[in-house]
Amino acid sequence: MFSKEEQKSLNAAFWTRFKEQAGVNKSANGKRVNWVNYPTHLKQLYVRLHADTEIAKLSIDIQAKNEGVRLIIWEQMTELRKVMEAEMITPGLWEETSQNIAGQTISRISWTLEDVNMYVKEDQDKIFGFFIPLLVGFDKFYTTYDEVLIGLVR
Repeated sequence: MFSKEEQKSLNAAFWTRFKEQAGVNKSANGKRVNWVNYPTHLKQLYVRLHADTEIAKLSIDIQAKNEGVRLIIWEQMTELRKVMEAEMITPGLWEETSQNIAGQTISRISWTLEDVNMYVKEDQDKIFGFFIPLLVGFDKFYTTYDEVLIGLVR
């Protein structure tokens, strides 16, 4: 299909284009934000974006070395589920127990867009149209409730 160098170049172009399109949106607090590497300021909570030749996926991963901490954050997120999904418009898939690529047990909330290819220009627009509203919605939610979540692990 593509050589490693071609694939690397296409991936970089995809994420650069995404940054340009998403970058017009400021955070709910009025500041600029790096949407590709969303700053949760909580080392146990990650916003991950993934796109390939089949799907696009946004996930919120609760990844703590201490299982008790992971479960406390998960419990708080489930208590805030209705509020978060109202901001994000679309319900996510909530998995209390999942595995990351390293085999670590995590909790995950995810949204998936199927039948898209990040290397097809028309699909890129669909992917960006999928990611951006979800990220903006999560940002509205997180800007309101970040201190609650951060306070859990202090």
